[in-house]
Amino acid sequence: MPFDLMTVFKKSDLQKFGQTTSNVVSLAFKANKKSGSKIARAVLDNGTTLIKTVTATGVEIGQVLEIPEINSVAQRNAVIKDLTKNKITQEQIAAMLDISQATVSNVLRKKWLITQSW
Repeated sequence: MPFDLMTVFKKSDLQKFGQTTSNVVSLAFKANKKSGSKIARAVLDNGTTLIKTVTATGVEIGQVLEIPEINSVAQRNAVIKDLTKNKITQEQIAAMLDISQATVSNVLRKKWLITQSW
């Protein structure tokens, strides 16, 4: 089923964050191979990224997530850990941040190794 990215993020979604369609710098979909769903990303001119999940049949799941601009690896890692605590899967986090699932796994594994006492 084809999707139109401009219809995924409605004006009301953008207005919740004080933005309009003219503030959108880029739009992208990343497919979830297992479920067939897609993560839609809209990057705004202020560096904020808005995320929305769309199923294979076109159902939009949940609300729009707002991810602040990420300026460092430490900040990215903190966002990964925070999203994981909120029950977001590694594959979804990877799609949201436009990184590989392996990177997400590595960040989480390093966190786990650091917290283990030998």
